[in-house]
Amino acid sequence: MKVMKFGGSSLKDAEAMLRVGEIVTSDPEPKVVVVSAVQSVTDMLIDFVSEMRSEQNIQEFIRMLKEKHISLLRDIANSMETKQETISLLMEKLVKLERVLYGICYLEELTPRTMDLVQSFGERFSVILVSAMLQDMGVNAVPLMADEIGIISDGHYGSAGANLSATRKKAGGKIRTILENNEVPVITGFYGVTEDGHVTVFGRNGTDYSASVIAYAIEADALEIWKEVDGFMSVDPKVVPDAVPIAELSYEEAAELSYFGARVLHPRTVEPAREAGIEIRLMNVFKPDGKGTVIHSTAEYVPNTIKSISCMEDMVIIKAYGAGIGARYGVMAELSGVLRDLRVNIYSAATSQTCVSLLINRKDIERVRGFLSTLARGVLDRFEIIEDMALVCVVGESIGYSQGVAARVCNSVAEKGVNISMISAGASMVAYCFIVRKMDIEAATLAIHLEFFGDDNE
Repeated sequence: MKVMKFGGSSLKDAEAMLRVGEIVTSDPEPKVVVVSAVQSVTDMLIDFVSEMRSEQNIQEFIRMLKEKHISLLRDIANSMETKQETISLLMEKLVKLERVLYGICYLEELTPRTMDLVQSFGERFSVILVSAMLQDMGVNAVPLMADEIGIISDGHYGSAGANLSATRKKAGGKIRTILENNEVPVITGFYGVTEDGHVTVFGRNGTDYSASVIAYAIEADALEIWKEVDGFMSVDPKVVPDAVPIAELSYEEAAELSYFGARVLHPRTVEPAREAGIEIRLMNVFKPDGKGTVIHSTAEYVPNTIKSISCMEDMVIIKAYGAGIGARYGVMAELSGVLRDLRVNIYSAATSQTCVSLLINRKDIERVRGFLSTLARGVLDRFEIIEDMALVCVVGESIGYSQGVAARVCNSVAEKGVNISMISAGASMVAYCFIVRKMDIEAATLAIHLEFFGDDNE
């Protein structure tokens, strides 16, 4: 029994959707299919509600969504009966979305709760289409909404987490019953529902995480994440064309790579799978017979080397200066508390006797800038904001215990004339991170990759 997840890029048009259908139908194993919205639909929903709209705007928007999905339906299903049933289901969801949009229009207010509800409609449309396509291919597919079957979340709007035990209790049995009836559940990814019935999304690209939560709930044997790439690579092939595929990673290695910029997998996908000991397989929809990357509890350990390099561009360093702040209680707590209240994530931190340095994403800096002046009192003398920075992360099993890896990384970068601003080591025994100027990210990445994956290291 497995869970198969397909993202929006794998559902971008009829050709891509039919490719997904072939992958699902060719697999004889009992399975659950978890899908994202059709590519670009979630962005369309967010853009639309980000501005105040008139009733006419709403009607035009609903008409556009209807035409987009019905146009896809025409090309992925042949049965007239299936098409009619599918259009009826789509219209039910479109009417509900239209009513929600009218409510936003009339009240002139968009709350976080309503925003999450609006975003969830892309997946609602998608499961209806994918189920119709599979039915037309002879699969007994059943479209299911996450809020209806009980994918329970913790209630944090915009970036919720799943309540794993509650989800297993509420949704696990329902899904298993459907599987026992030789049906294929097709479930919405990306969002869940609170105990009191409010929709909350898991964050952008959160369908990977949804699939892992569902795999946990039904105690699946495997979780397949289908993408348009071969899985994890030694580095982004767009930066280094000679990047090599990675056959296997440990849960921790995959989690660190995902968190620090590798966009192959949603950062939280590993958590539920690791909790249940479920193997994750990253597969390429264009190469269904390929090996991809396998993620499990243990992975090959090669002494004194690394497996992959990931990067995060557009980072900003905030430096807080003050005499003796390294020895003062509560300074870090106050700074991190402000950022927490602003829903800003800290990716790295370093302290000294006179300075505290925090690394955040550039998209958050404008929200933070206005609050810094309120903190520049007492032991904090002033703040400095350093923009156009980037984070580089090297990952490998037990590199924290391997002698010489950090030196090889730093030396290779230094030889290219690249300066390192901050270093983070020891937080994880499989990851080593440092900060460079954004303009130096390519040079640093190329240097490290050549050091560890060059001709002499093959």
